[in-house]
Amino acid sequence: MCRNLTAAAFLAILVIEIAILIPSYRNYEEDLLRHQVDVARQAVTTFVQSAEGQEITKSDLESLVASSPLTGISLWRDGISYEAGEVVDVPHPAAGLLRLAPRTAEGMIDLSWSDDPTLGAYQAVARVDVGHVDSELVAFVFRILGLSLLIAVFVTVVTMFVVDRMMLSPLLKLRDRIARAGDDAENPLRYLTPAGRCDEFGEVESAFNSTLKQNASYLSRLQTLNKELDRLLDDRTRTLRETEQELETRTLYDQLTGLANRNLFEEQLDRYFWEVSREEGRKEALLVLGLNDFQALNGLAGHEIGDHVLQEIARRVARFSPDHGHVARLGGDVFGLLVKPQGRIASESMDAWISVIIEACEEPVQVGQAQYECEVCAGVAVPVLDANDARTLLSDAEIAMHRAKKSPNRKVEFFTPEFGDQIHHRHELIRRLKSAIENRHLQLHYQGQFDRLRRCAGYEALLRWHDPVLGPVSPAEFIPLAEETGLIVGIGDWVLEESVATLRQWVDQGFTGRMAINVSALQLHDEGFADRIAHQLAYFGVSADQLELEITETALMADVERAMATLNRFRELGLALAVDDFGTGYSSLAYLKALPVSRIKIDRTFVTGLPENAQDAALCRTIISMAHSMGCDVIAEGVETEDQASWLALAGSDEMQGFLLDRPEPGGFLAGQNDGG
Repeated sequence: MCRNLTAAAFLAILVIEIAILIPSYRNYEEDLLRHQVDVARQAVTTFVQSAEGQEITKSDLESLVASSPLTGISLWRDGISYEAGEVVDVPHPAAGLLRLAPRTAEGMIDLSWSDDPTLGAYQAVARVDVGHVDSELVAFVFRILGLSLLIAVFVTVVTMFVVDRMMLSPLLKLRDRIARAGDDAENPLRYLTPAGRCDEFGEVESAFNSTLKQNASYLSRLQTLNKELDRLLDDRTRTLRETEQELETRTLYDQLTGLANRNLFEEQLDRYFWEVSREEGRKEALLVLGLNDFQALNGLAGHEIGDHVLQEIARRVARFSPDHGHVARLGGDVFGLLVKPQGRIASESMDAWISVIIEACEEPVQVGQAQYECEVCAGVAVPVLDANDARTLLSDAEIAMHRAKKSPNRKVEFFTPEFGDQIHHRHELIRRLKSAIENRHLQLHYQGQFDRLRRCAGYEALLRWHDPVLGPVSPAEFIPLAEETGLIVGIGDWVLEESVATLRQWVDQGFTGRMAINVSALQLHDEGFADRIAHQLAYFGVSADQLELEITETALMADVERAMATLNRFRELGLALAVDDFGTGYSSLAYLKALPVSRIKIDRTFVTGLPENAQDAALCRTIISMAHSMGCDVIAEGVETEDQASWLALAGSDEMQGFLLDRPEPGGFLAGQNDGG
């Protein structure tokens, strides 16, 4: 402690002296520069006065430069310029602070005397040699530092002597007593001693005695508080873990029925097909079941009844799968099942086995005092014959199921390449989509995004397609098709260019919000996509912070490392990033926390049931709380009622989007301006 105090005193003295030295150094430097500049100004003044009424020649100016600190000079009078020596670049006012004037590498400063009365009608700028100032400053600093060091050493020695006699010995004794009391925490009162001095040390000893008296009770209370804190931390950790597990479960399983969702179903099927790929005589088939007119049931009986019906159908379908990973709710009223006949049915035809499943699903569903019946249609795809991978097999079975729904007298259709109305339509859709891209027949509509006070914070660009032959084509139909075929890359570049160009127009009209565009997985993994964004922003002169990229969880999780690299590049450009359709894809909270996103969009499927649906309400609250804890804003999409908007605002959602607030239209901000006018 003594060493620290003396060292602190030594350093304090040095700091004080240096603090004094700094302004002295600056003043000395200013004086040296001012002296040199005054000599130069005097030389210029003398030259101008002696040349009054005479013609100034270059040789005269060169003589002036050679006989003074000047290395270059320029004089003006009545529009006539006289120059000699080095060229003066950016002159500094000679009347200003000279130490702030920029210097050349050779130690010159450029000055101007525009308002000096001694120059008469002349204006002058000159380059002055101040190279010797640095060496004089160094000598000045060494002189002052030497003197300061001697003073600091003398004061430090005296301080060390006083500190040793007045502080060190008493402190060492007190330290020993404190150490012994600390080692024997169970008996603190044993180390009580009367205060021996009437100064500050005596007060410290008295205070230590009081501390010893209270130490036992404090230790007991501290232990109690530590136990309570540990319990609270354990509860908090357990709650967070349960929340993460719940969110992770929602990405793998359907929340209404508890069955696997499409992603998990495809993974399980691919794993199963790989494990049994070498077996012979396999009899399994992929069955896709769809309920006929289920939307009518929902509309007439209500969503709550519809949910009960779906849950009961799910239980019945699940009974035919020994492994729940091989049965799933694919979405809406569509279920998937890997059929593996067993026992008595194994020797019968696949048709008979599927008929048993359909009959079980069509039995009346009892809800309260009422019974509800649903007709079921099925599409069947056989592995190896139709496809070997789960995604293609599911697509084939779904095509067959839709064909069965359209058939007036068939409940089951086996997929065959020959009946390909849907396939033909798909090919036609692809062909016409390519033509639409080439001829720029696609359109962008803009839907407003609003804060809690219903003020417009920005717009989302939504892609629309009205084909001359097919008419309006739903984005839910052609966008997945564009992603499958790779056409989404060209579409995405067009959307980017069109959106940024529109944003430029809006900004010119006073728009200060943001423009959000959707980014697909293919674009996210395109290494050149970020450069194309930067080019468009620079070309149209749009600020990067006004452009927001919306990326789905599925796209983010498809290739996390490549996604992270691209997102970091987006962040370097200053772009805002949002996670779209949050809660519907498969994501890891650990990855999500590391992603540089600033906004999370709650999917419309969770907003639809608000505020009546308790599960949707709990999930929305969890997402909002989690997003805010990670420093992200929250926007809920699909807001269509005042009750939904009010609930979301009270729950903490930062922004909302939906038909209640604004419908997508081509004009966007400009349309709103016109309406306002």
